[in-house]
Amino acid sequence: MTERSSSIQGLHHITLCTATAQGDVDFFVKVMGQRFIKQTLFYDGKIPIYHLYFSDADGTPGTVMTTFPMRRTGLVGRKGSGQFTAIAYSVPPGSLDFWREHFRRNGIAIAGESERFGEKYLRVAHAGIDFEVVEDPTDQRKPWKSDYVPERYAVRGFHNWTVTVREQEDMDTFMHEAWSFRRTLTDGLFTRYEVAEGGGGKRIDILHAPDLRQGTWTVAEGIVHHGAFDVPDYDTQMRVKLETEGMGFTDFSDRKNRGYFESTYVRTPGGAMFEATKSLGFKMDETEEELGTDLKISPQFDVSHEELKAFMQKEDPIHL
Repeated sequence: MTERSSSIQGLHHITLCTATAQGDVDFFVKVMGQRFIKQTLFYDGKIPIYHLYFSDADGTPGTVMTTFPMRRTGLVGRKGSGQFTAIAYSVPPGSLDFWREHFRRNGIAIAGESERFGEKYLRVAHAGIDFEVVEDPTDQRKPWKSDYVPERYAVRGFHNWTVTVREQEDMDTFMHEAWSFRRTLTDGLFTRYEVAEGGGGKRIDILHAPDLRQGTWTVAEGIVHHGAFDVPDYDTQMRVKLETEGMGFTDFSDRKNRGYFESTYVRTPGGAMFEATKSLGFKMDETEEELGTDLKISPQFDVSHEELKAFMQKEDPIHL
């Protein structure tokens, strides 16, 4: 158990199936104040779909948002259980008034305000997916210096992600025994799990919704596809996979290269897809100044890169 407890370091990135590339750039850069750090393509399949990355200055694990803009495919997902259902960002104390006004100025309706675990959440939606900002005085991570959000109000990274499940018991076992998270708090139907020292970028909230229909698992607009968790090295990644399979959770992929990290995926007993991720970094093919400015073609497309770039800009244009 001691060895397993040092396996997962915290949150790495979360991947959404959204609507349009420009809509994602506008929301994550101009509204949430993140850096547009990389643009590439979905590494699976033969249909070119953007894979866009937004983060802090360096793509630090626990800050990385990634999207598959799906509108042009015509595929629409169904929200429900067995999915990540909300993404919360940490903001500094005293920031919620700024964020209410900031969302209003950008034409984004406040979908709700709530309190859980003694924390106040402000909720909005983008591409049908729920996002929250929550004040966290303990989160001292350095934000990206955005042109759109003043640094004193800026997001620090992920506060927590919420997973909605129909059955709680097996997911509790998975979180503790396979994924190294410990149960720390309960508030109504929500249970909080934390890893390592806990805090921002190291929390998962499980929402128990026994009567909610199963949501879509395929890539389709309006859902979260998977959440990825940071591991420090390949040996740890393989140990997580083998130990989890040894518990009977054998729906675990082999290692897949995703260009900027290497990943293994598992379907959890609650239904949500988790990923164990070894970072490779975002500066291998762009300089610091160039990050996010050029479309990088994923390796399965053996065609003219310039033609494919022109096709994507026509089909789903991005204007920075």
